[in-house]
Amino acid sequence: MSSAKTNHLLLLILFVTLQTNHHCFSQTSSDPVDEWTKKLGEKNAPLLSGITELLTALKDKDSSEGTSLFDQLERRGSESNKYFIARLDIAKAWWMHNHRNDTIRRSLKDLANKALIAAYESNNDSLVSFVSWQSGSLMYYSGQIELASMYCINAAEIDERIGRRTTENQYWILENVLYTSRDNEKCIYYAKKAVAQETDTAYSVRHDVMSHYNTIGLCWKRIGNYDSAFFYLDIAFRMSIELTDPIWKSIISGNRGQIFYMQQKYAEAKPLLESDYRFSKAYGEFGSASNSLQWVARINLAEGKKDSALMRVKEALQLVQRDPNPNYLQNICYATAEIYRALGSDDSAYKYSQLYNHLHDSVERAVADSRLEISRIRLDNIQNALTIKNLNDERHAEQLKRNFILAAILMCSLIAILIVNGQRRKSTHSQQLAVQQKQTAEAEMKAAKEQLNMFRDNIIEKTNLIEKLQEQISHKQEVAEQSGIVAELSQQTILTEADWDKFRKLFERIYPGFFIKLKEKAPGITVAEQRMAALTRLHLTTKHMASMLGISADSVHKTRQRLRQRLQVHSDSNLDELIRAI
Repeated sequence: MSSAKTNHLLLLILFVTLQTNHHCFSQTSSDPVDEWTKKLGEKNAPLLSGITELLTALKDKDSSEGTSLFDQLERRGSESNKYFIARLDIAKAWWMHNHRNDTIRRSLKDLANKALIAAYESNNDSLVSFVSWQSGSLMYYSGQIELASMYCINAAEIDERIGRRTTENQYWILENVLYTSRDNEKCIYYAKKAVAQETDTAYSVRHDVMSHYNTIGLCWKRIGNYDSAFFYLDIAFRMSIELTDPIWKSIISGNRGQIFYMQQKYAEAKPLLESDYRFSKAYGEFGSASNSLQWVARINLAEGKKDSALMRVKEALQLVQRDPNPNYLQNICYATAEIYRALGSDDSAYKYSQLYNHLHDSVERAVADSRLEISRIRLDNIQNALTIKNLNDERHAEQLKRNFILAAILMCSLIAILIVNGQRRKSTHSQQLAVQQKQTAEAEMKAAKEQLNMFRDNIIEKTNLIEKLQEQISHKQEVAEQSGIVAELSQQTILTEADWDKFRKLFERIYPGFFIKLKEKAPGITVAEQRMAALTRLHLTTKHMASMLGISADSVHKTRQRLRQRLQVHSDSNLDELIRAI
């Protein structure tokens, strides 16, 4: 069960934060544009300088009035004043987000990028952190999780480096972004930092701490460290009792129940999951209620109560339709398939197994693609930041050079030192960029391996499913319809050409140059033989190769025989060794 509060609540909190304890201008026929321009461009002013007043004045203006006001400010301000540009673009982005629809996602991205570049050019880390947090919030609420991840992590790392305090709301967004992208280790790290800095005993603060502990527990559950997961969930549970919050008590109970289920401690899991189901349903959290109910159904199945289990999953399917969630739906489909399989209803079991496989593949691929995109965006940001820093250094060096030329006779030695230092700084920045590029490349390689493993694991999982269905049907008197199902499953081509193209790209990321070297060893090698060589390199069995390529095991043997002849090797073991050496 998710640890998040509602997005609309935090958006309201952030917007109010921008307006609290600041002077508000009354609406007049003439806005103080010159005064706002000055405040937006002040170097030593608070980071929110001018933004609060501007957003307050824009609350009651329509779209055309707002656009006109921003046009006036852009004309009055100076493009060379990076503080002005950064603050103005952030204010404009928030205004567009609060008054427009989802069609402005691209505009928000451009404004956030422009503001961040201006902040970097100001060479002020505090301004860079401020702009990054604001941009991360904008990206999060507009559904651009990859960009939100880059901005929020960038801001958190800067805060940690310069000793700037990260607020509770900022930690909340960062946790949600990291949890959504399944970056569990970083999510745990920043959630613990959020807990460590909260010393206030106020109810709202303790409530936030409870939420952090719940998130940490969920991350440990994902990792598979159940002892650590229970440790933090138990802390959160005790806090929910102290805070007399029945909703959170129910949420955390459900999370604990899921771990008990994974440990096959059904007696401990069942009452917790049933309690969460009842409370979630009563409070209108139908998605959470459906997820807990399908776990109860699985326990009923394990207890031999098949009819009760079927009743539970049917209700879960109805509940999840009222609050759709792909993660919950895939869990329910998996449980439904298992229950129908136990009841001997193979048609229904097959139907829900297919639904589960489709949902599971979609979710896992989306996560893997998201991780690759986050790595790419992070690398782009690092490159932009270092490029801007180098340009600032070069610009500063040029200014110094012009000044020192006026006193060249007396300052020759100083000029030489400055040139050497400038070159040294450039070298340092180049080294830093190389290190960052290497780290990002390694991250992309890791994500590619994960997605490639997902391809392989899905094939194995689907092959095993086919075998189970065949085994079940083999013990019964086959009827024409059942035979048709087995034949369809056995002949199904699981990996399409489009899937193969994606698989090959991932394979080449992990084993660069493999296909080039293979063609060098066997110039006339066919596409089918190339595929067989790649699958052999992944150590797949004949059965899994056949399922993956949509051919029979006998065809796999024949293709491997042709590949051995092509590569001039005499046995399977020699073929495997040769391909592994490529």
